[in-house]
Formats: sequence, C-alpha cells, structure tokens
Amino acid sequence: MLKFSVGNGIVAKFGKQTILLDPKVSDFVSFVSHAHADHSPFGFVTKPYCTEETYALIKLRDPYFEANVVKENERIKFDGFTARLINSGHVLGSAQVFIEADGQTILYTGDFKLSKSLTCRPIRVEHADTMIMESTYGTPEYIFPPIEKVREQLMAWVKIQLKNDFAVDIGGYQIGKAQEAIKLLNDNGITPKVSETIRRYSDVYKKFGVKLDFARPEEKSSVLVKPMHLLKALNGRKVKTCALTGWSLDSSKLNCRADATIGFPLSDHCDFRQIMEYVERVSPKQVYCTHGFTQELAREIKMRLKIPAKPLGNPLENFGQKLITDF
Repeated sequence: MLKFSVGNGIVAKFGKQTILLDPKVSDFVSFVSHAHADHSPFGFVTKPYCTEETYALIKLRDPYFEANVVKENERIKFDGFTARLINSGHVLGSAQVFIEADGQTILYTGDFKLSKSLTCRPIRVEHADTMIMESTYGTPEYIFPPIEKVREQLMAWVKIQLKNDFAVDIGGYQIGKAQEAIKLLNDNGITPKVSETIRRYSDVYKKFGVKLDFARPEEKSSVLVKPMHLLKALNGRKVKTCALTGWSLDSSKLNCRADATIGFPLSDHCDFRQIMEYVERVSPKQVYCTHGFTQELAREIKMRLKIPAKPLGNPLENFGQKLITDF
C-alpha cells in the first residue's frame, strides 16, 4: 500500500521502502529534483540521486554536496522498485522522478514548466497512476500571457529605457531566470553585465552547452542582470529596474519581493491553465498537491477534471515557492 506524507521533503512509503523526494536531510533513498535551494538538502546521511547538471549547480553553492549522479531517463533499480529522472523543463538539469513500484507508477513533478525555455530542454510527459505535483500558481487568477508576448514586451521596455539614456537592472532568480534573461538579451543584440553569483551559475550553464554572453567585470554595459531581491536603485544613478516573476501579476506580491519599477510575468513555472493541462496529459488516478496553493489546486482539479486530488501539505511550513532569496 502506498502512503505519502510531508516533513523531510515528500515521503513515499510502500512495503518496507521509504523514498524521500527533495528532502532537507538526505536519508533512505533520496532524490533531488533541481538545484534551487528550497528543493536541495542541507544534511546528508546517504547520497541523494540527481542529474549531472543539478549536481554541478548545487556543488557550486555547497562544496560539501555529494550525490549519485544519473543520466536523464536512466532506469535505476532498487529493492522492490525502479526510478527514472525525466526532464521537467524548469531550469537546467531539473527532473521529475518517475517511480514504478508494486505494479503502480508514481510521478513527482518537482517544479515544472510546459512553455519552451531558452536555456533548458523541454518537459517529458509520461502517464502515471499517482501524481505528486507542485502548486506554485495553483489558483485560477494566475494566467500568464503567452511567453513569446512577454519576451517581446520585456525587450521593448528595455530598448525604450536605453534609448532614453537610462541604465537597466533586470532582477531574476540566480538559477534559471537569470540565464533566461541573459539569453533573451543576447538574442536581441545586448551583452549585459551580471552579478558575481549569477556569473558563476551561468558558467555552469555554459559548461553544459548553453550559449550565454555576458560582459567581463571590467567591461561596461548599460544592462545589469542581478538577483531579484537586490533590485534597488543606487543613489545618483539614472536607472530603471524590472523584476521577472509570475508574481508580477499581483502587484501586492511583487512589492513584497522586489523594489522594481515594473514586473514582467516571465516564469519558470506553469500558470494555472498549464497546470491543469499537465494533469490531463499525465492522466493520473490520484493527484497530491504540494509546494504552493495546495488546497486550492486540489479543489480545482476535483471540480474541473473529476480526478481525486488532495493537498499533501507543505514541506517548507507554508512558504512554498514564495521565498525569493532561496532561489
């Protein structure tokens, strides 16, 4: 019988087996879905399993991090079950965990995205009997404009500021959003400066074949990509700031997260409509919702899709994906 709970990440139990998904302390058989700090362990009893890219990104932040590195879609055999890491489309190296046990299949999404990324591979979709999914934007008010439209609007705004002789600071999470911003700027003929931390993470992206061009520290550029929570205009500097986040759809939430002139809903997550689409594509018999608006999303899935769904609770004590400093 399968049982799920939260506490030290997501805990899945069946028979004598215990599996931990994105635990804070890696114990038993553990899997890390991606390199954002809110999904990464800080303590280790056993080595967790993760992709090579995730390992390299976490290792940069935590030199003591060690892991069992596996290739995407490689079948890993354990006593009584098998597991595969399949791409989630969220950030470089991000993976869903696909488990086959007792004749049943379980999909843990971690953070995921359906829209096409500029810097990581697209999501892989597979049917599963049970789905444990993130709920970051799991309420109907979070509907993003088409991502191509958001990118066009962002670049139009940047070019207007530069034309008016303003410098531009662009804020985004250090892993994922920052690299998307750099790539988009490059595609539009702009080579930005970047903060030192973003530079280091971006070098990992480059190591894995993502083409990114940013100015060296001694070089000048009127565009700076930096962590979103550090968006503040410097005294005497003629600068415009923008934050790249899905929370920009709600000005009250954006104001809590960034001191920005404007926000653009450029997200590494699905909006509500895409979340519902993904549930339909996976076609599970049971859904558990975690990380975000868990109760609201479970209610919407039951009402709209007629699929049994339950809130699994939040392993981060109700903070979910709302802490920008953890990314």
